[in-house]
Amino acid sequence: MTLNVLIIDDDKMIILLHKVMVARSKLSESPLSFSDGKIALEFLSAEFVEDQHYLILLDINMPVMNGWEFLDAIQTMPFAQKLSVIMVTSSVDTGDKIKAKQYSQVIHFLEKPLKMDTCNYIKTLPAVVSFFS
Repeated sequence: MTLNVLIIDDDKMIILLHKVMVARSKLSESPLSFSDGKIALEFLSAEFVEDQHYLILLDINMPVMNGWEFLDAIQTMPFAQKLSVIMVTSSVDTGDKIKAKQYSQVIHFLEKPLKMDTCNYIKTLPAVVSFFS
């Protein structure tokens, strides 16, 4: 099984930084990026591969389809259980952390921006550790 990393964020500088961090940490050699949840959802609907797992680094506040709307939308998708989501956001709102726990796909909540030690920590999370053993 393969791990694919998708970065969903509307900030181009954050996308660039996160792509570099993800690649340097070897979390993924070629992470894909999307500027909003709708584009990412369309990608997953069209390109999802059954024997692969998807780690999604998801921002909350984005235009078109925000992170919460994306999470709501994937609940009815047949591939929902093949997705692990880490909320990567500038929000420090405790309510957002509580809300994130309502989604079975959300495995962690991190503050932007990702750093090398954060990416290495992600590799130790139970939902993804098997891809690095």
